[in-house]
Amino acid sequence: MYYEKLMPILEDLENKEVEIAGGSVVCMVLSITNALIDYICNLTKDKKNYENVRDEVLIIKEESEKLRRKSLEAIDQDEKILKEILVGYKKRKEEPERLEEISKKSAEFCLSVTENALNTLKLAKRISQIGNKMLSSDFKICIMYAYASVQAGIENVKINIDSVEDKEFKREMIKKYEMINSQAKKLYSL
Repeated sequence: MYYEKLMPILEDLENKEVEIAGGSVVCMVLSITNALIDYICNLTKDKKNYENVRDEVLIIKEESEKLRRKSLEAIDQDEKILKEILVGYKKRKEEPERLEEISKKSAEFCLSVTENALNTLKLAKRISQIGNKMLSSDFKICIMYAYASVQAGIENVKINIDSVEDKEFKREMIKKYEMINSQAKKLYSL
């Protein structure tokens, strides 16, 4: 059943004619991670031993649902930006300002995905502290995937700012992703 559901996505990913790549994969991982957080919330919120955390679990669930939607929407955004980047690279000698502009746009987009990954990591960490203890391996999976998504998002920011000449923009982006990375490292413990 899931083979048929997932195979078209995997075929798109491997197809060189379809412009989805690493950024889209990060968004897919984030959407799946947030769905798993929802699963944990669903198996916690109505359990007798977890009545005292029910309200917080519902808030976590609501936030993870928002992040899942954002991540799914970001897959389409990533595809559009990747198309623009590919055109920008092809025309970089004739129109260097075009590549500069799209590289900045892409770096900002990748930073927003990285922020979503950090927020997912925060939710995963919190649900691991209060959620149904029978799901401890699921907590760990969420934390690992969210942390990996932060790191992958940072790599995407780095690759995009490599094509940017604006030194102040680069400095600002580095400062932002280093701050996110610092927070993620503090949260990432199993």
